[in-house]
Amino acid sequence: MELVNKTGSSETNKKNIWAVQSGKGGVGKTFVTSSLALTLSKLQYSVLVIDLDLSGANIHTALGLNPSHLNLRHYLEGQKDISQIIIPTSYPKLSYIQGIWDSWLPFNFNEFDEQKFFTDLRALDFDYILIDFGVGSFEKYFNLYLECDEKILVSSPEPTSIEKNYRFIESYICQNLKSKSTPEAFAKLISTLREFRHKTLDKPFSFKTYLKENEGLTLEPFNKLNREPIKLILNGIRSHSVSDLGYSIKSVCNKYYGLHIEYVGFLEFDNSVWQSIKNREPVLISQPFTPVAGQFLNICKNLTEPENLRAVV
Repeated sequence: MELVNKTGSSETNKKNIWAVQSGKGGVGKTFVTSSLALTLSKLQYSVLVIDLDLSGANIHTALGLNPSHLNLRHYLEGQKDISQIIIPTSYPKLSYIQGIWDSWLPFNFNEFDEQKFFTDLRALDFDYILIDFGVGSFEKYFNLYLECDEKILVSSPEPTSIEKNYRFIESYICQNLKSKSTPEAFAKLISTLREFRHKTLDKPFSFKTYLKENEGLTLEPFNKLNREPIKLILNGIRSHSVSDLGYSIKSVCNKYYGLHIEYVGFLEFDNSVWQSIKNREPVLISQPFTPVAGQFLNICKNLTEPENLRAVV
């Protein structure tokens, strides 16, 4: 599938670091990350994929590549500059950074310097940098997630995945509010959330309303989350009617959290996906005319041309 970037240049793109995360494992997050990267490269953008899943890096597998001895550990432990661990692929305009797959020697993530990491990333000469995060709600991941220009959340239509994504979104909001709150006010916020979770509040909980009505908190961090909304992708849709689930999730977040998210697209369930992984060749390469390829193209256009998305949602 030959795709052409209509603009002819990506120099005007202000947002270029994309975070891809999910509340639950096994929903196709790494498949989505690698396929977004391949689609952007077919649109003639230069793309770098970074595997930041410290629990089981496998972007290389999704791209049909063998694991490399050169990986993110060399950068994180100060052995090499980030530019020295970039590995080109056989796919034009697409490179990647191998994640830490030798997990028998864990990396102390508490020592990770996220500010240096993003300074180094923004100095690289790529149009788009996609970061495949590991599943988890710990503080360092949220700090990194907040620094990215686009925050993508992948969900399957299964109830377990949807529920965990709601929990992820709640944690994401709280982590963003924490640094701008007094310790007492933040502790009270968490206590109120627990009461809401145990259904002991006399009315539904809304972050926006709570922030307005309580001292020691500020509304601006929450407003910033609304100005830079999470982008939701549903993966593994088996019927067209289920594809509207994304709008329902968007409505729930707006009603109960006061949080705006954007539903940027869905991906149909396709047997060719797991077959391509088994054959160690990305489905967008082995079967470039599968409906999933067109769906990834639509999602990339929604993300790279956000004014078009806002016109229809």
